Amino acid sequence: MGLKRLLLAAMAPVLVAGPVLANTCLRPEERNAADTWALNSFMAVMALQCKLETRVSNDFRNPHRGELKAAHDVLQGYFRRVHGGAGQTRFDQYYTNISQDHAMDASRGGQFFCRDAEVILTQVRALRTGELAPFSVRQNIIQPISAPDCGAGAVAAPRR
Repeated sequence: MGLKRLLLAAMAPVLVAGPVLANTCLRPEERNAADTWALNSFMAVMALQCKLETRVSNDFRNPHRGELKAAHDVLQGYFRRVHGGAGQTRFDQYYTNISQDHAMDASRGGQFFCRDAEVILTQVRALRTGELAPFSVRQNIIQPISAPDCGAGAVAAPRR
């Protein structure tokens, strides 16, 4: 095999991966939505595990209702963009998986989970609109989406 063919063979995966990566990467608003939704999932598990449903509703869900709804919609759009007609199913699977991840994290934390959750709930109460995603990242809230960020100039994937 000549050097030219060898180089072409070595470059083929890169040439094919470019368009695939553009279709699966997270745009900034999608990354923000994913981080916001991870916090929402964590707070839902915390509400159930620590019997804080009323406080989570009053201190988190109600004040951030609009931001949570927007994150939900953007994240669903990401799954539709990446998975086409299976987008809703994949979003539902994602939400189930992230909830299970947070429940397992709570279980591993034992009695300390609810103690730590109280601190997080107090901090969440002070957040303003637009601060949920950065807070989620700072708190190291589990986020199972491992797609890379879209690079500058990434083109939108064609609709399926």
